[in-house]
Amino acid sequence: MSLDNLGLDYVDLYLIHCPIGMVETENVVEFEPHDHKGLWASMEKQVDQGRAKTIGVSNFNIKQIDNLLKFARIKPACNQIELHVFLQQPELVKFCQSHDIVVVAYSPIANPGYNKFLKRLGIEERKDLMNILTNPVISEIAKKHGKSNAQIALRFLVQKNIVVIPKSVSPARLKENFDLFSFSLDDAEIAKMEGLDVGEPARIVDWLIFPKIDEHPDYPFGK
Repeated sequence: MSLDNLGLDYVDLYLIHCPIGMVETENVVEFEPHDHKGLWASMEKQVDQGRAKTIGVSNFNIKQIDNLLKFARIKPACNQIELHVFLQQPELVKFCQSHDIVVVAYSPIANPGYNKFLKRLGIEERKDLMNILTNPVISEIAKKHGKSNAQIALRFLVQKNIVVIPKSVSPARLKENFDLFSFSLDDAEIAKMEGLDVGEPARIVDWLIFPKIDEHPDYPFGK
């Protein structure tokens, strides 16, 4: 159905978006356990039948990926996770890369527009969000290279062999986000950026807009 809607014969990459099953009935979202083994077997069928070139996961933690690897016939090509300078998740990155699973960073600029999203949903804005675009450590490095804070934040991840997928609707910023390969950060700059990691408190996309989701046995964060 998705391929018909997209007008495609296949997709290059097909992901399990999250490890928690969601069912929406009468505008109410309910959560149920995923049968990860059965679900992954269905994902593998998409490759076997030519509908997807590769398959992967998103928002899976170490324990969940490790479990998946025990029964996967086709190993996940990637794990797409929230990753930025304030939420670096080094243990998860190391685990994935040691198993040749590509780490893909969503919100790599820490989603500066997230409060606008919450406002549209009628949800109270978060006051604890950190801002890459105004951080003085990143600004100092950016000034040295003649680049923007966003470019420094993206380059930091790229140098760690992480794929970045920043979101922008501005043509100028889209072009800027591609301009990451005319410079590099030195070891001292990398160390300064690593020092900005605060871990789980910096997580933006925690799904807590859904009541009690963190009580679900497959909730992947903070564990």
